[in-house]
Amino acid sequence: MNTSLLSRHAAWFSLDDFIFHINQANLRVRAEQLRTRLSVYPWLVLSQIILQFLFVILFWSQAPHQLLLSWLAILYALHAVELIRWFTHRDKLNTLQDCRDWHLHFTIFALAAGMLWGAATVVFFPADIAYQSLLICVMLGLVAGAVTMNSVHLPSLYGYFLGIMIPLILRVSFENDTIHWILTLMLSVYVAVVVLEGRSLNKTFVLSLQQRFENSSLLQQLTAQKAETEEARNQLERTNIVLHDNESRLEQMVHERTAQLRQRSDEIVAIKDTTILALTSLAGTRDNETGNHILRTQNYVRTLAIQLRDHPRFKYFLTDENIEMLFKIAALHDIGKVGIPDRILHKPGKLTPEEFEIMKTHTTLGGNAISGAENLTNVRNSTFLKAARQIAIGHHEKWDGSGYPFALREEHISIPARLMALADVYDAMSCRRVYKSAMVHDEVAEVIVEGKWKHFDPDVVDAFAAVIGEFKEIAARYRDQELNASGWKVAA
Repeated sequence: MNTSLLSRHAAWFSLDDFIFHINQANLRVRAEQLRTRLSVYPWLVLSQIILQFLFVILFWSQAPHQLLLSWLAILYALHAVELIRWFTHRDKLNTLQDCRDWHLHFTIFALAAGMLWGAATVVFFPADIAYQSLLICVMLGLVAGAVTMNSVHLPSLYGYFLGIMIPLILRVSFENDTIHWILTLMLSVYVAVVVLEGRSLNKTFVLSLQQRFENSSLLQQLTAQKAETEEARNQLERTNIVLHDNESRLEQMVHERTAQLRQRSDEIVAIKDTTILALTSLAGTRDNETGNHILRTQNYVRTLAIQLRDHPRFKYFLTDENIEMLFKIAALHDIGKVGIPDRILHKPGKLTPEEFEIMKTHTTLGGNAISGAENLTNVRNSTFLKAARQIAIGHHEKWDGSGYPFALREEHISIPARLMALADVYDAMSCRRVYKSAMVHDEVAEVIVEGKWKHFDPDVVDAFAAVIGEFKEIAARYRDQELNASGWKVAA
């Protein structure tokens, strides 16, 4: 039975159980094992002192007193050294060498204490079978206590345990009878079981330490990660605050800049409108017969543009913004008349061919004035100035190419000029001049319709036909005051 049990668990024994290797890789676990033994070490020693004293009393009548006292004195001297060592060096368990020193100390003193107990079993072995049983029970109790108290350090356990049990087993077997051989076998089995149980307890303890350290390491990592995450979150919050402040400041700056740009844009529009009014007013001082001609032609052009803005040929250009632009620049179509002499501009009768040639130059004079303004201000690719120049130059061009100043045909005439041409002719024919009488609305409409494909873009004429009622209303709303015989305005 003893042999079978030992063979079954032979793999449980290894040299490491006795050597107790200590290195940097396992230092934390080994140090904790030794530290656990250190924490209970005084109580182990004190319990041994008490048990040894009680043992002497128990066997006082069975052994020579001098031997008992000598044995007790040796053990007490051993324990005194242990306690002094513990008291002076108990806090020194940090380095690799400290652990090795305490391991050696525990192993030697456990082995010495066990051998002294083992010696007691041999020297004080009684002749009385009852006291023999009592001695065996005492030793088994010591061994059982050792398994419980010393399993954290296997070399101490094995040294103490085997130091007791080997002499005891040999002494019992020395009696050489059936009862004592049975006791020998039982003690041998007990040794095997205790050794296995001690190693199992030690493995469990070591695994728990390793798990604890792993958990501690994991906790430290998680704590560090949490701290990093918290710091990152705090940093992100601080960054968000800074970004929010910057965003608020930027938003405020954008609002201020936008307000400034809007104000500047409004100022530019106002300056532009004022300039147009000033130029048209200047032209009006030279050509005082036209009256509300500017207002009427502006509204005629806008009415035609609105009617044509969905037409396939015009919708790419006639956006809401450009329609409003055409309304404003229509006032500049006759700006070139500022350069025409008064004798021609104010002549009450029909102009001679030579005078008419001079009158025709008002188109190029107006276009050149606008181009000159572009060059002086270094303004390039301005839709506003380009359309103004096109109206000033091209509002007397005709669809069939018979107009002036460049005899342009069809699509070569700009859209602003085509719209202005019809609006200008309608107003010139429907209003009185010093050199002619006004035609009635229906007659003017008939002349314009007859000019389709000749004087005017056919689609522009169709648009006029669709809004002819609005033209009539505009003409009535902005009609001129009556002129006296001298050509001056009087109350209507």
